[in-house]
Amino acid sequence: MPVVVTCTIDWGVETIEKILPELKRHTEVVLQEKGCKEFSFAIDIDKPDVVIATEVYLDYQAHEEHFKTKQWEHFSGVMEEYPPRSIEVKTYEAKEVPHALD
Repeated sequence: MPVVVTCTIDWGVETIEKILPELKRHTEVVLQEKGCKEFSFAIDIDKPDVVIATEVYLDYQAHEEHFKTKQWEHFSGVMEEYPPRSIEVKTYEAKEVPHALD
């Protein structure tokens, strides 16, 4: 069953501006990981201090494998250098259901 992860990360506007190239690179690399079906991030329009990331993995094992990659090792270093003021992570299994108009 697919695993969906949402991360709400408060870095502050100044830090986001500094790490934006790293966020973009992280997205590009993670999308190439086996088992990653979707990975995106956005800066919250109402709270520009906050980045919201959405990740979808084929299954929980693919999600676990993400944390064993060189890219995760690199990005965790970025997070150590620029620690978030707060972070909220939600992980859940998802099942696709037909849309009401289908």
